[in-house]
Amino acid sequence: MQAFQIDGMRAYQAVDSQHCRAGNSLAYTSAMTRLILATLGLSLILANAAIAQVKITVPSQQYKVYEEIHAKVENTGNQALTFCVEFGQTSTKGGEVERTPSPFWVQRNGNGKWGTLMIGPDVGSARAAVVLEAGESKEFPFCLNDSGRMRLRLNYWRGSIPKLDCHAPPKGVKLVTSAVFTIE
Repeated sequence: MQAFQIDGMRAYQAVDSQHCRAGNSLAYTSAMTRLILATLGLSLILANAAIAQVKITVPSQQYKVYEEIHAKVENTGNQALTFCVEFGQTSTKGGEVERTPSPFWVQRNGNGKWGTLMIGPDVGSARAAVVLEAGESKEFPFCLNDSGRMRLRLNYWRGSIPKLDCHAPPKGVKLVTSAVFTIE
């Protein structure tokens, strides 16, 4: 009878041990799934960060209406990029109208929603492709006659495409947005 109890105990322990292994297996599988998903998510974020090779820099966070803003497009990546510049743009500065070519579309935040101002690369006369090589930057000064919270946006393509047709741009467009700044 003792032998039976020992075997019974061993059998009971074996069943109990199998139960623990199944529970541990589920915990292990769940932990591994989380680890794999976290690694995959981090890989995607880092890949996008490596792809995000364009930066719009606005030197100040506050400007006055008609004050000149020196926005800069910077290629921080290791390959060329192409974007379209509107050469028909003008800005009023000191009561005079001057040409201010711009690749940006300007958006203002009104009631929590971003709306595009009627200035930008879709309005005006001539558009042309500009290629910015790796490590280069280009400054685009302009003035705004509106007030509020603003941001700049830029469409661009990876690679050197000097003959890009800005009136019928190809697929694969990327978008970059500046930090928000205020016009008072």
